[in-house]
Amino acid sequence: MSAGGARAAGAALREEPPDGPASRALWSEYQALLAERLDAPVADPDHIFASPESFTGPGCAWLVLYEGERPVACGGLRALDAGTAEIKRMFVTQDARGRGHARALLAELERRAAAAGRRRVRLITTEVLREARRLYETAGYAVVATPREGARQDYEMEKRLPS
Repeated sequence: MSAGGARAAGAALREEPPDGPASRALWSEYQALLAERLDAPVADPDHIFASPESFTGPGCAWLVLYEGERPVACGGLRALDAGTAEIKRMFVTQDARGRGHARALLAELERRAAAAGRRRVRLITTEVLREARRLYETAGYAVVATPREGARQDYEMEKRLPS
């Protein structure tokens, strides 16, 4: 599937800068959701979610999913090592949820990781993002660690990609 190909409900994925206008708007909504659910702002978002530079270079990607001309989802892929990729900042805006966008975005990021020669994909989610954790579990991700960050419970998850 190419970045501009059709997706769930007529949506299209586009490669864009992770700090472009659409990405910044989605990122702002994501941060507000986290602050609301955690009942506190995220202390160091670049540390937790990766800086925009993390999504450039071989085996990396930043994608924004559009319904028509409206950006509704985003996510990034970065290389951790020769065999492992990491998915970061994956988010679907509230009024576009339930239409398969997250699953389509996740599948494309996994496809790109495999095409770059990665055999594993990792990600981190937190207990307050229950919907995301369910998505990852149903997509074949398993919890490999459960670090705590103060009162927040995080989940490091991993999936082996087909070779």
